[in-house]
Amino acid sequence: MKHVDVLIVGAGPAGSVCGYLLKKAGVDCLVVDHATFPRDKVCGGGLSSKTCRLLDQLVPGLHYDYNTVGHIRLSIDNKAHCEFDTKEPLRIVQRKHFDHDLLKQYISVGGAFQQAAFERFEEQNGQIVARLKSGEEIACRYLVGADGSNSRVRRCLKPDTERGILAMEQYVEKSGDNGVDVVLSQSYDTGGYFFRFPNKAFDVVGFGDVSTTPEKFRKVMRQNNIADGKARGAFIYLSNDYPMHDHVILIGDAGGFANRCTCEGLFDAFRTARNAAEAITSGRSFREVNAPIFRKMKKEERLSRVFFSSFGFAILRWLCGHPGLVRWAFEAKMKRETFFKK
Repeated sequence: MKHVDVLIVGAGPAGSVCGYLLKKAGVDCLVVDHATFPRDKVCGGGLSSKTCRLLDQLVPGLHYDYNTVGHIRLSIDNKAHCEFDTKEPLRIVQRKHFDHDLLKQYISVGGAFQQAAFERFEEQNGQIVARLKSGEEIACRYLVGADGSNSRVRRCLKPDTERGILAMEQYVEKSGDNGVDVVLSQSYDTGGYFFRFPNKAFDVVGFGDVSTTPEKFRKVMRQNNIADGKARGAFIYLSNDYPMHDHVILIGDAGGFANRCTCEGLFDAFRTARNAAEAITSGRSFREVNAPIFRKMKKEERLSRVFFSSFGFAILRWLCGHPGLVRWAFEAKMKRETFFKK
């Protein structure tokens, strides 16, 4: 049986950054993922300014390709429209290459990577024993689930876990318009949104709500003048309803840490990766180190109920008539977690 201090399941941004931080701290770890990298990922690929700053702190010197976008258009029920230029532009990455760059950075500091599919884990004699689909068993002190919204690690903790919101997207030719489009509508179910993000190679258009189906996706695409094309989908898990375990840690989308209102996932993927590494190296519990994020998620749950209510849409339509306020709110959230400087 192979032995490591930390086994990380999933080589996406959360898993690779957590592994990188642990290796830099001298912790023996192994990252496993069933995919062959570079691999595609359903995601618009937008990095906010706060995400870029955090990534620069955690993985200094990382080089990755991106498209700079500073023009934002917002539409509410196709009745209210607002557009503005932001002072700190978004960086739009192609996740296929961005995720691979993060994994390569982890490997460059001596991190071990194995292409393998995780199946289940159990506890034996005070340690975690993970079993891979190949039949191989790996013993570890800590098991970190960073395997996305369909996390098999989380399903071992809570087999009846819900899948969350289905997000679907397709790639289309670049329109020549280097701006981001976001459409919110009460005709979408709770949490619904349409977006168009331009990266350097193509535009990514997508839609998601609590009742997304391929048929509904195509309908929304046609409403936004997008021709039918090859669609892909993935679930966004938006809950922390699984039991906590001192030596099994869930981070990123596996732990349900995407923003409840905007579904932005990369910022908290990096934050929870950092907190998991800190918990492991300090010997503190993850629930203690990550407590501020758990509290933030509860606040976002309450805010999302207002944000997507009839009252919330009325406020959004009013705000569209005041683009200066919309720009201030957008820039505040892109720079930091609170609207006001602390």
